[in-house]
Amino acid sequence: MTNPITYLKRTTYYSIYLVILFLAILPSCKKGNKNPEYPIGSNENINTWILDSLKHYYYWNEQLPADPNISLSPKDFFNSIRNASDRFSYISIPNDPSTATPSNKNFGFDYATVSDQNRAKVIGIIKVVLKDSPASRAGLKRGDYISKINGKTLTSSNAQTLQTEILNSDRFSLGLAELNNNTWTDTRTVDLSKGVILDQREISKVIESDGKKIGYLYFLDFNGGLASSLTPVFSNFKAAGISELILDLRYNAGGQVAEAAGVCAMIAKNVSFDKPFITYRGNKNGGAKTESIGTAATFDGTINFNTLLQQNLGLSRVYILSTAATASASEVMINNLKPFIQVILIGEKTRGKDEASFRIFDARIPKQVNWEMHPIVYKLFNANGSGGYSVGINPDIAINEMSILPLLQLGDPADPMLKAAIAAITGKTIKTSIAINNVLSERFRADHILMDSRAQSAQQSIVTTHRLR
Repeated sequence: MTNPITYLKRTTYYSIYLVILFLAILPSCKKGNKNPEYPIGSNENINTWILDSLKHYYYWNEQLPADPNISLSPKDFFNSIRNASDRFSYISIPNDPSTATPSNKNFGFDYATVSDQNRAKVIGIIKVVLKDSPASRAGLKRGDYISKINGKTLTSSNAQTLQTEILNSDRFSLGLAELNNNTWTDTRTVDLSKGVILDQREISKVIESDGKKIGYLYFLDFNGGLASSLTPVFSNFKAAGISELILDLRYNAGGQVAEAAGVCAMIAKNVSFDKPFITYRGNKNGGAKTESIGTAATFDGTINFNTLLQQNLGLSRVYILSTAATASASEVMINNLKPFIQVILIGEKTRGKDEASFRIFDARIPKQVNWEMHPIVYKLFNANGSGGYSVGINPDIAINEMSILPLLQLGDPADPMLKAAIAAITGKTIKTSIAINNVLSERFRADHILMDSRAQSAQQSIVTTHRLR
């Protein structure tokens, strides 16, 4: 028979052992229910922050993988968990070019590589030259022809490869050419190096045709402060008494919703602060929210809404020029002006970005993650609930800007797209100002687009807005 005192001691020791064992197991159980503490700066630490943020904000948050590989590099990890339907979300480190998607912007020009009607000749055509850029300082201009890149003759098989060489270079060369007497002749070689490009000024003018005063306005993007910078332009249009407006957005890859709303507020009739302008539809965390034109135009604090109303033209319709490089906030302007006034789209089908993002960054002090995300958070709709233009917005009047070569300077009334807009306004066809011996359309038609650097750059843009929650 066991001694009662001995039994009591054994029972007490056993109970103490169970308590100690339970306390030892408890922390590990809790640890399994939360993220482990990874070293700051490690892929695991950064990727855990990325995943936690996307679980809250990402439009497709419910389709995120359950157990992704957080040991990948942040960019590879982000791309590995992006939804298959997500075309535009991206991640980068500010001021670190190695994490950004390269473009021709740092050289100051964009071009298209085309083949002729017989697919016998391939040539590059410069479409955009930015002011005060390496390209403009080298004497390049819109309409110039490119025969070679880095000494290699352009062909249908190397057009994209040579563009990739440009994107991956800090310096490269362009061989220029001209067409005389049906013969292409190389003229000179231009060396270009990357440079800093400042914001580009708009192009504006008043065109008088058939007794009508028509305002023409071209600008390259919807960067912060755009609407404020354009108030003098709209003031001049108003003073000139224009009755029609042509917005040239053919190369405008977009930007901020605030600036698109601000420009809309200076165009359409019957505008007031509380008029519904845009509806954002997010995941179940965000829901849907409709924002007025006044709220949308002023949320970034760059302008007072009354200042916009002072320049309002009170128009009942607007003509907008578009190409495949027309994207993002440009498409917001096209779609979201429609409940206010008639919108006549002239040119080509737009890019098709009916989604928006806002910047997600590490706000902790001290900051642990330098990466910033721009994930798709919302689908976009106008005040009538219309959206769904992910395949692009079709033009009302289809025009190929390269139907007549050489390309003319932006704002020239003989430019095919601008000419079509003026004809639609006046009901008459205007005479061309191009001398017939300079027209290449019969000898060389740009029938096949092999590569368009501006359209490819527009693929990387995204509609930017603010957090609504």
